[in-house]
Amino acid sequence: MTKVKGARIILALLLIMTMLAGLCSCKSKSEEESTTEAEITSVDVSVTEAESTAATTQPEQTTAKPEITTAVPAQAPAVTEAPELTGTQTITDGNKTVVYPLAVTNSSRSFPVIVWANGTGCPTQTYMGLLEALADGGYIVVADSSVMTADGTAQIDSVNYILNKNADPSSVFYNRVDTAAIGACGHSQGGRSSVNAAQKDSRIRCIVSIAGASSADEARGLGIPCLFLTGTNDLVVISSQWCKPSYDAVAGRAAYASLKGGIHTTCMTNPEKVSPYALDWFNAYIRNDAQAMQVFTDGGKLATDGAWQDFQNKN
Repeated sequence: MTKVKGARIILALLLIMTMLAGLCSCKSKSEEESTTEAEITSVDVSVTEAESTAATTQPEQTTAKPEITTAVPAQAPAVTEAPELTGTQTITDGNKTVVYPLAVTNSSRSFPVIVWANGTGCPTQTYMGLLEALADGGYIVVADSSVMTADGTAQIDSVNYILNKNADPSSVFYNRVDTAAIGACGHSQGGRSSVNAAQKDSRIRCIVSIAGASSADEARGLGIPCLFLTGTNDLVVISSQWCKPSYDAVAGRAAYASLKGGIHTTCMTNPEKVSPYALDWFNAYIRNDAQAMQVFTDGGKLATDGAWQDFQNKN
């Protein structure tokens, strides 16, 4: 009995010891886990503090902007002119019809002039396609309404007209005319007018005579550049009687050519066949365009154009 009781006591003591060992184990594990989390938290905090300290102590970075300087004249701010307009405008003023580039209205530069003379009995309106093409090339074109122009006075009057407008503050042409750049152009009797006007008025620098009815006597000795254009089928002003003798008689720079199949009124019905060469001539000898001058040389554009024949040039 005594032995059994002693065994029970021993067993109870063993159970108590086992329970105490388990409690100690749990506490140790809990303390270990608690320490690990504390250490991690401490590391996280130290890293955060380090980053914060670095961010605080790092010097502020700034992006250097390049210095921009604008050179402006001391006397006035820079002014940009508006782009020039394109196209043409036509006005009628008494006995004058003026076709001019729209750029005249918003440009500060000056423009060259072509004074036009009509053929016998042909009003200015019949030539509008040609006049607009010349104006579109950058010229102020002044046409007198006369249909009997042979002596050249109508074209001389047109020169006076546009120079007066250039001096008139109320005119759209005020200070827009290049007074040293004036040419004359005409058809039939108007071509004759161009020769005679140039003989009388030294302000005319060059001429284009289209199927012009001038005589050799009228053209003789004319020293400015003269272009004579005609048509192979012109039965009104026959080239061999008028245009070619006039070309032969002038003393200055000159060129001559005949449009294949061209009739007396081709410049009215098909102005695009004539206007490019008229513009080239004016560009060459009013604007001193070297490239345009090459058009009228041997082997040049007019000489090799299959639509034209009998090309000649001199001086």
